[in-house]
Amino acid sequence: MMHNDSGVIRQAELDDVPAVFDIFQHSDHFAKTGSRQDGISLIDVMDWLESATDKRPMLVFENEGNVVAWCSIEAFYGLPAFESACEISLYVMPNWQGKGIGTQFYRYLEAHRNTFGFTHLIAYIYSSNLNSQNFFTKLGFEQWGRLPNIAQNASITEDVNLLGRAF
Repeated sequence: MMHNDSGVIRQAELDDVPAVFDIFQHSDHFAKTGSRQDGISLIDVMDWLESATDKRPMLVFENEGNVVAWCSIEAFYGLPAFESACEISLYVMPNWQGKGIGTQFYRYLEAHRNTFGFTHLIAYIYSSNLNSQNFFTKLGFEQWGRLPNIAQNASITEDVNLLGRAF
């Protein structure tokens, strides 16, 4: 757990599932189109939380009793050769973006990287999500790849960029 003047970073709990779901719905690029073909449900978020471990946690940022952001790291590829690489997911409620919460999550992960056992972080970001690309680039992530036209939802087809950072 990490405290500061604006809130606390802590492990997500079952009671946080509705807030995590709400944050995802307000922050996810395709969810905002209102036509996500394989919609994410509360059950999916519960599954995410249940799959979290001490080494691959789901974290939340809480301000005055309200969860306003979440972050998780999970296995990158699922094979032993990639055990030290993690995918990072980070979502912040729109009205809390730009207040340093994402950077606090990143600094927390960086400070605990030996505990979590990662040497590489990888973020998958829609090509139109310039805010996230700029955010991760400012943290030292580089573009490691592009998956052309891989994200499809109703009438939208979009590239996904892989941004990574080695420690």
